[in-house]
Amino acid sequence: MKKNIILIIALVAIGILGRVIPHPYNFTPMTAIALLSAHAFKNKWIAIGTPIISFWISDIIINNFIYAGYYGGFTLFSPGVFWIYGSMVCIALMGRFSLNKVSISNVGLSSVAGSMIFFILTNFGVWAMSAMYAKSFAGLIQCYTFAIPFFGGTILGDLLYSTILFSSYSFALSKSSALNKASNLI
Repeated sequence: MKKNIILIIALVAIGILGRVIPHPYNFTPMTAIALLSAHAFKNKWIAIGTPIISFWISDIIINNFIYAGYYGGFTLFSPGVFWIYGSMVCIALMGRFSLNKVSISNVGLSSVAGSMIFFILTNFGVWAMSAMYAKSFAGLIQCYTFAIPFFGGTILGDLLYSTILFSSYSFALSKSSALNKASNLI
């Protein structure tokens, strides 16, 4: 349990820092956090809650300090939050099935699938909830078309952060296992 709490705190902190520090558009660790949480935590609510909590805390910081001028007061939830957080829930649930066995190909495919889930759901939300696009099939296609330049950052960020997080997690587990074996010998 102690290891789980440390991992939860680490993932939430990584998510906050990864969204708050300057970065290319959509180049964040959020999908990687959702995927690693889905793999590392047996409890599905912890697996889903970890990336959501990280997203929410970083949203509070971004909305109220970095982009405070865009909102008319303290903002707990930004517009479109259900589409964004909903995509994280979908990614975490997908990761519970796709990452039963961790391999380079499974992590890579899950990262790309997570990128696609985020792209499809969040941009559908932009189309559905904003006045920027006509509420027609043509407006939906226009929304997705205009979002394509941001998709590259999403895929690259998801692949890079997934590689870093899963490699670090695997390394930490192997070190922990080696230390436990060594302590049993003494």
